[in-house]
Parts: sequence; structure tokens; C-alpha cells
Amino acid sequence: MRIVFAGTPAFAVPSLRALPPAGHEVALVLSQPDRPKGRGRQVEATPVRAAA
Repeated sequence: MRIVFAGTPAFAVPSLRALPPAGHEVALVLSQPDRPKGRGRQVEATPVRAAA
């Protein structure tokens, strides 16, 4: 089954990683845009984007 996955936080990553071994095709991954974080305001990717 082709799936569109939507998630941003770190707790969504295990769900994303569990889909392909279960026989699903992840056709598209949606996540919030990257945002500046920390004192240096460096742009950092969301956990789901990093996992995808």
C-alpha cells in the first residue's frame, strides 16, 4: 500500500521507520518547515525530515 506520512516530532520517527518493513511504500513524507534553534539560531531539520 502506498502511504503519505505526516509527522514532525521525534516520536513519529519509529512509526515512519516501521512502515517499509511492514510492506508499505512511503510515497510522500510531510513535516513542518525547518526552524532556527538554539542560541546561535541555526536552522535545524525536524526529526522526521532527518529520518526520511
